[in-house]
Amino acid sequence: MTGALYEILCYALIGLAAPVFITLFFITAGYGRHGNGGWGPEISARTGWIVMEAVSPIAFALFFLSTSPSASGLILAVMWLGHYGYRAFIYPFRMRGSGKTMPLAVAVMAILFNIVNGSVNGWGIAHARHLTDAWLSNPIFLGGIILFLSGLWLNLHSDAVLRNLRKPGENDYKIPNAGAHKLVAAPNYLGELIEWIGFAIAASTLAGWAFAIFTAANLVPRARAHLLWYRKSFKEYPNKRKALIPWIW
Repeated sequence: MTGALYEILCYALIGLAAPVFITLFFITAGYGRHGNGGWGPEISARTGWIVMEAVSPIAFALFFLSTSPSASGLILAVMWLGHYGYRAFIYPFRMRGSGKTMPLAVAVMAILFNIVNGSVNGWGIAHARHLTDAWLSNPIFLGGIILFLSGLWLNLHSDAVLRNLRKPGENDYKIPNAGAHKLVAAPNYLGELIEWIGFAIAASTLAGWAFAIFTAANLVPRARAHLLWYRKSFKEYPNKRKALIPWIW
C-alpha cells in the first residue's frame, strides 16, 4: 500500500459515513433482534461472526508487520488484535440461542469493510512517524488507552448481561435490567464507540479517526433502532431509558 492509496481509502470511509448514518435511520440491517427474513439467503450467525470478524485482525497484521513496529505501535496492535480476536474466536462460541442465522449480504458487507478497515489501520500504525517509543509517555496516548479500556469493559460487561438473560437453548429476548442497561438500550454499542474513539486518540492516525467516525455512523442509528424495538416489544420497558447516551439521547 502507498501513502496515497492509504489516504484515499481513509477518506472514502469518512465519506461513506454520512450516507450510512442517514440510511440506517430508515433501514435497519436485518440481523439479530431486527431479523426479518427480507435480506436474502441466511447463514449460521456463529459462522458469519467468525468469518466477518476474523478478516480484520488478519488484514491488520499483514500490513502492520510490513515494517519494524515501535513499542507504542505494538501496544496499539495488541489493542486491535485483542478486540477482534475476542469478537472472532470467543464471542461467537458464547452466543446463546439455537439455530440463529444472519443474512449472507450483511456478512459480505462486513467482510469487505473489515478488510479495508483492518488494512488501513495496520498500515497507518506501521508507518506513522509520531508513533515512536517516546509516544509511550505522551498524555494523548495514555488518555486514549484509558478510554479504550473503559469502553472495552463496558462493551464486555453489557454483552455478558445480555448473554446471561438466556438459559442454554433459549431464544426469547428479555428486558435487561443490570449494569448500564438500566440507562440505555445499547450500552454495548456505547462501549464499542468509546473503545474506538480511545483507539483513535491513542493512535492519532487518519485511519483511526476514520474508523471511529464510521463506527458512530453505524452504531448510533442502530442503538436508536434497539430502543424503538424494546418499546414496541415490551410494554413494560422503562420510558426513561435512552438509546445510547445516558440521560441525553
